[in-house]
Amino acid sequence: MVEAERRCEQCGQMIPWGEHDCPACGESGRFLWSAPRNTLLLLSFLVLIILFVITSFAVKAYHAQERELAQQWYSAGERQLQAGRAEAALEDFRSALIYSRNNSRVELQLAHALAAAGHLSEARAYLLGLWEREPGNGTVNLELARLAAQSSSVPEAVQYYHDAVYGQWDAHPAQHRRQAGLELAEFLLRVGQKAQAQAELIALTADLPPDPALETQVGTLLLKTGEYDHAAPLFRQALRLHPNYMPALEGGGEASFEMRNYRDARRYLTRAKRLGALSAQSQSRLETATLILESDPLAPRLSGQERTSRALRAFAQSMTRLIGCAAASGVSLENGQQQSDLQKVNALALALKPKVRERSLARDPDLLLKVTDMVFEIEKVTERACGEPQGMDLALLLLSRAQEGRSE
Repeated sequence: MVEAERRCEQCGQMIPWGEHDCPACGESGRFLWSAPRNTLLLLSFLVLIILFVITSFAVKAYHAQERELAQQWYSAGERQLQAGRAEAALEDFRSALIYSRNNSRVELQLAHALAAAGHLSEARAYLLGLWEREPGNGTVNLELARLAAQSSSVPEAVQYYHDAVYGQWDAHPAQHRRQAGLELAEFLLRVGQKAQAQAELIALTADLPPDPALETQVGTLLLKTGEYDHAAPLFRQALRLHPNYMPALEGGGEASFEMRNYRDARRYLTRAKRLGALSAQSQSRLETATLILESDPLAPRLSGQERTSRALRAFAQSMTRLIGCAAASGVSLENGQQQSDLQKVNALALALKPKVRERSLARDPDLLLKVTDMVFEIEKVTERACGEPQGMDLALLLLSRAQEGRSE
């Protein structure tokens, strides 16, 4: 027998005639298990998203902490390195690498610390690893060049220096390339390759910025290569920017002296001396340049009396040098046999000596030239026999060389 309509005990709704279960409660129950499969999937997906976000935050926090620890160890290593404690810096940089693996910046500083601590092979291994990843990296090539220079591996050092000069730099590339070029030139000078150092320096002069210190640095290196003609303009440019720059004044004085421009040498070095104490070499050059300018019998715009007076003083000085040199060499100038150069030049000087009188020299310009040539010959012969002289004799010897240069 079919039951009549009745009220549902759960929801209070009327159950229709012929139905056993309440339709309203039945739909609600089925919603939890069927309709709801989509809802469960959605809920599961939302849970997964939440877990993913939480995990991402955790991973990011972990990596941030790693980066922070790496930076702390890196900074500690830099402080140790700057303080000259290379061994202590090694441990700090190695710790930084634990928290920041394959970090090129840390590996580079670790290699630097290894080199500073004398572990050259290990430093080179790290640098070569970096070079394989970035063969055009200017910094890496420069460090490899420095290691090769320390090991006196000349071809290898030159190659890495060139790669640094033409390599890639993150910031201020022109400045870094110039610095690498200067280091290369200094290295070549240390190993005695002056011609190659000269070529590198001349190439550097092509694009130097208007910087007195840099121009003077390059000029000073050029002086060491003997390239005075290229060095002198650099000192002049530096002095146009900084007229009282002491190193440029001394450099200009040395370049002028070596180019036998003794007037400019004296001018530069006199200015430098007014500004402060000269180096021993510059002081010597100033004294010699002054003696040359005050002793040259053939200098232009001299009065006849001054020209004669200089020739007489020079002849007397050279004869004193000749006698002293012969005595030091154990050569007798009284011996009638003229076997040595000292004896030969002495015989020539003695034959000329009776004519070396003030009145004769004043009347006869050709005689004055002969006396001057005799002085120069004595100074050259005595230099070969007894070495380079000092003082007035050095001034006369340099005058003889300048005279040869003018006559060539």
